Amino acid sequence: MTGKHNRRRLHIGMTVILLLPLLGGCGLMKSQHQQANQSVHQPSEQQRQQVKLLNETAEELYQRMQKGDVDGGRVVLQQISDQVTQLPFEGVTSVEGMNAFTETISQAKRVLTSVSADPGAGQVAAAKIRLAADALTHTSQPMWLQFYKQLQDDVDAVEQSAKTGNRSGLQDKVQHLEQHYSTVHPSLVISRPAEDVEKMDSLLTFVKSQSFGQQAPFRNVANAVPPMRQMLDKLFMKRETTAYLPYPEQQNPILWTIGLGSFILAALGFAGWRLSKKNGGLVPVRRGDESEYRQRS
Repeated sequence: MTGKHNRRRLHIGMTVILLLPLLGGCGLMKSQHQQANQSVHQPSEQQRQQVKLLNETAEELYQRMQKGDVDGGRVVLQQISDQVTQLPFEGVTSVEGMNAFTETISQAKRVLTSVSADPGAGQVAAAKIRLAADALTHTSQPMWLQFYKQLQDDVDAVEQSAKTGNRSGLQDKVQHLEQHYSTVHPSLVISRPAEDVEKMDSLLTFVKSQSFGQQAPFRNVANAVPPMRQMLDKLFMKRETTAYLPYPEQQNPILWTIGLGSFILAALGFAGWRLSKKNGGLVPVRRGDESEYRQRS
């Protein structure tokens, strides 16, 4: 038995010795891969200057539209479009962020080139571009963080309308929430993981579909409010949270109970994993009056 035990220990020891170089190599490869990713995601000095110029041009567009100078706004918007085509986005934002920014510019062009250009719609379009350009420039303290209270107030108003059972009032509050959220949406896509933004998009789509649907929407909308608040907290870096989708009322209570139990277990497991990976959040720094860039209802 002793000889057999010694042979087993020798076998384990040899296995460990053989695995150590492989493990070290894997660690080295992982370290090199991380360093490569970090170098890829660091914008060059030329990119920083281009983004800075883009941000300044976006500010000029916003100021012109605030003054009602639609013709001047068209000229500046074309300058922004030209600057974007010359800006390599790799290292500045994700593919989703790049697409969101270019689509925002396209939407603004459609608004400003309309025969009967609406100055109010032009101001909103300019605000979206202004916030998006600032998100590219100031990755840690972007101006769109100042919209947190506005969106939370909108969610509170939606919840209150759902509690009172006022369908027309609920639809009105949901539209306000959608309008304000759309103002910062391009900036969110630029600054935050796409999956987090998609979760918030899904929640808002769910609430809107329920509010304008045929059946009584109030309980389902009320169920959606807590996860909406949690996702806003996560997107605005207020605190770590586990986001989940709201659930509509089910016809079969037994199946719903089983499904809910499974969901809770999955959510708890995901929350435990998030806690093990938890990092410190960002502290927003305000620059200017948030109301200046807030869309008027």
